[in-house]
Amino acid sequence: MKKLAWMAILVAVLGFGLAEGGWAEEPKTGGILRYRITADPPNLDPAQAVDTDALRGVNLMFEQLVDYDSDANKVVPLLAESWESNADATVWTFHLRRGVHFHKTCGGEPTANGGREMTAADVKYSFERMIRTNCPRIYFIDMVKGYRDLVSADTTGAKEWTGIKVLDDHTVQFELEYPFAPFLTVLTYDSYVVVAPEDAEKWGKEFNFHPVGTGPFAFDKWTHDSILSLKKHDAYWMKDPAGHPLPYADGVELVILPDDTIAYEEFKKGNIDIFPDCPDEVYQEVKATLGPKGQFQQRPWLGTFYWCFNLEKEPFQNNLKLRQALNYAVDRAAVNDVVLNGRYFVATGVLPPGMPGYNADLKGYGYDPEKAKALLKEAGFENGFEVTLQIASNKRQKAIAEAIQGQLANLGITLKIQEVDKGAHLDTVHRGETVLSRNSWVVDYVDPDNFLHVLFHSSNHGGKGNYSRYINPEVDQLLDEARRETDWTKRIALYQKAEQQIVDAAPWLFLYYFTTDIMYNANIHGVNIPAMGEYKTKLTAVWKDPQ
Repeated sequence: MKKLAWMAILVAVLGFGLAEGGWAEEPKTGGILRYRITADPPNLDPAQAVDTDALRGVNLMFEQLVDYDSDANKVVPLLAESWESNADATVWTFHLRRGVHFHKTCGGEPTANGGREMTAADVKYSFERMIRTNCPRIYFIDMVKGYRDLVSADTTGAKEWTGIKVLDDHTVQFELEYPFAPFLTVLTYDSYVVVAPEDAEKWGKEFNFHPVGTGPFAFDKWTHDSILSLKKHDAYWMKDPAGHPLPYADGVELVILPDDTIAYEEFKKGNIDIFPDCPDEVYQEVKATLGPKGQFQQRPWLGTFYWCFNLEKEPFQNNLKLRQALNYAVDRAAVNDVVLNGRYFVATGVLPPGMPGYNADLKGYGYDPEKAKALLKEAGFENGFEVTLQIASNKRQKAIAEAIQGQLANLGITLKIQEVDKGAHLDTVHRGETVLSRNSWVVDYVDPDNFLHVLFHSSNHGGKGNYSRYINPEVDQLLDEARRETDWTKRIALYQKAEQQIVDAAPWLFLYYFTTDIMYNANIHGVNIPAMGEYKTKLTAVWKDPQ
């Protein structure tokens, strides 16, 4: 029974298709999968990687204790084959899979770990390392006992994370300070992977260029602004349901092509096998030509796109009516139809469709230019005003901004658009230097906590996620209570109450809920785009026809 259940999980996770009497297609081994990305990954150290281009590489080289299934419906085993918790869910015990080995080579050279088997001590080390290297999202699990002591090790003298205990070589335990309902889902986060301690210690800050994990592919070569090359991990633990070793492909090349037009031409020539995030200019063409062939997949994505008001800077500080006026001033549906071919969904709030807790009845902001005019007058800006929107350089985002720029001009609002590179954009937003900025949030773990607590709780003020600098003690209390509430119905009620208060306060200009999509050539098989987004696409069981 257990074997059958595990096979079912594999089918769901890896995206196999079955036909009567056996497999729909017999997988082929070998070949290199060429996957387009838009920019040089900023960092391949999983403790530091937050960018989707970086995470595509990280997700192929490293693994977490647990993962989500393709539809983000449930947590499934990965490096941990099973787990249990105590009655109040404050102690979680994970039983590790045997026979999991670290990469034996990296960049063509032997690794420091020698390809040894992973143990529970490696799990503990990896989580402690995230604190010591200032992982941007380690605070997601700040409820694990000893977190603050290790964060403040300079003053406390703490040497280890006391809430993480190694019980034996294949058992690790996490003890929490209080019941935390989303804990298991949080452990699916991309950074919470197991790294090889010997290699992490050997390379230090240079681990970015020498990443070593347990994933299906190992680091091979990185030609910056050109290709990130990964090769098959020959000792990878996972097999397909028929018992074939995985991965099927000999390697993956993440091909860095910033220009959409050039990238699409390379795709049509067959020089790119897999192309995520179809360019807007060819979206209809791709849907019409590749869609019927099953070579184009699209689904709602658990992410929200917004413009962020800085509530600590004029003119948006202490001016609710001004923020509400801008929300009523934008015809989101028109921009979506004209600029985006209707590929997104108009946002009414924070939580996107498909996210647990999504409230279809949430009262948001529709397009109402007359109401916008009235609110502008009440806000003291009857004759309009001028404001600068900062965006990261991106053709799609610029087109959206220019469309909204025209709509705001009808109300006397002058919107200046400032483009900066992606890194500079993130830095200035984190530091609170922008007045109005383009931002988005894509799910890290499938729970409303990941959106509402991260983006609006006062403890995350600033660079931790609350970029609007929103502070509301009542909302803080609702979100804190929701974290501790194990009754799902009561939790959702708390989140929905908090979300309505947040929307009423208009810390954002709410714009769109994302979709995610991917296209691939006819010689590629086994692609299954997950609800978590195309950057989480499993290439483990993807294969290509021999040349």
